[in-house]
Amino acid sequence: MTDGIWINDRDFLEFGDASSSLLGELAVRDDWTTYLGTLPDPDPVLRKSGEDVRVLADLSADWKVTSSIQGRKIKTLNKRDYHFTPGHAQDAEPTPEATRLCDELVADLERVNLYNVFSGVIDAPYYGYTPLEILWRPDGSGGLRLQDLIAKPWSWFCFDGKNRLCWRGETGVTATPVPPGKFVLVQHFPTYDNPYGLRLLSRCLWPVAFKRAGTEFLMRFAEKFGQPWVVGEVRPTAQPNEMQDMATALRGMIHDAVAVIKGGGKVTVHETTGKAGDLHPAIIDLFDAAIAQLIQGQTLTQQVGKNGSFAASKTHYDVLSDYAAADQTLIETAMTDLAWTYGQVRAPGVLTPVFEFIKPEDQKSKGEEATTLHGVGVRFTPVYFERRFGLAPDEFTVVADADDPDQAGAAGESDTAPAFAAPTGQASPHTAAQQAVEDLI
Repeated sequence: MTDGIWINDRDFLEFGDASSSLLGELAVRDDWTTYLGTLPDPDPVLRKSGEDVRVLADLSADWKVTSSIQGRKIKTLNKRDYHFTPGHAQDAEPTPEATRLCDELVADLERVNLYNVFSGVIDAPYYGYTPLEILWRPDGSGGLRLQDLIAKPWSWFCFDGKNRLCWRGETGVTATPVPPGKFVLVQHFPTYDNPYGLRLLSRCLWPVAFKRAGTEFLMRFAEKFGQPWVVGEVRPTAQPNEMQDMATALRGMIHDAVAVIKGGGKVTVHETTGKAGDLHPAIIDLFDAAIAQLIQGQTLTQQVGKNGSFAASKTHYDVLSDYAAADQTLIETAMTDLAWTYGQVRAPGVLTPVFEFIKPEDQKSKGEEATTLHGVGVRFTPVYFERRFGLAPDEFTVVADADDPDQAGAAGESDTAPAFAAPTGQASPHTAAQQAVEDLI
């Protein structure tokens, strides 16, 4: 029988020349889909509106867009605890070469404003992608060291038919693929059909446009109907010049509240009542909520409204935290890609460093875990509290449990003395050891 493999119950693929059909790429983009070597931007909102991508920067002038972006970005940028760890194989220690590569990268980044770099990275969700250009410098021994890392304007770049990042050049017509080792590309939900990524700002185009039109109309409405109307009544036989004189006097009355009216005239002030203008602020609030929903995934952290509650606000805050965690992942991915590129230039073949944010220790969860373990019969020694909670030996004592003779004997052998006793006249609901854990929490 001819050698081969069964692809499914019916098809048998023979080894040899036929297996070459598995190599290469079959589903590729046709040449006619590109224009002058560049891939047209498939953003549906921009294509329908006929706007250029540069309009996205103008959208950030809207107050709601700005506050929503700032509220989401700052939540991630406030995290300052991060580090690079040397690359290593699973369950193995880093090699000296990997450790040296990591130290060199960290030393080079000390001269880079990482706060601005991180801010540029998490602009990718709003503009679709962020190109980070790596600036190199000679190290004096024939190699290159990292000098700077700069987030360049995304409008200067495009993609070709192979989804490669290309620089448009000065004319903005031709496109040249960027050289390897020169850029780190950050993309927000890219696909093969759309390497430009998912742009949140383009989805804000219509809400901002409609809100601007509604605000302009609302201002005209407030100017016309928001102020009291001063109405003058003249005698039936008044001449046009008399009516004109009264109109002039009433216009002056609006500014200084003083008017002189001829005999037979009457002046009344009418104020608008009712809800004729309430619809327009509601429309503006509707589009503000849509913008916040697009950028932050929720609305209550910025605009509580009349129906806000603690439970709803907590849920919305958790959603915003999820969005911030996604931005954090973008930064970790970008900086790890930078470390990989750095390794290919500095030391090919060496496992490259990995970037990650340091999560703060949750002491409350540790305490709850200790309480649960104690409830099922686990008894702790002072070493547990030193290792698990980072406490110094002179900062705590472990009280012996009278119901546990083994622990009582262990406590008697130590130099510590009981310290967690219930107040006089009040019995503790816990055993002594469990009460110690409760007090620690």
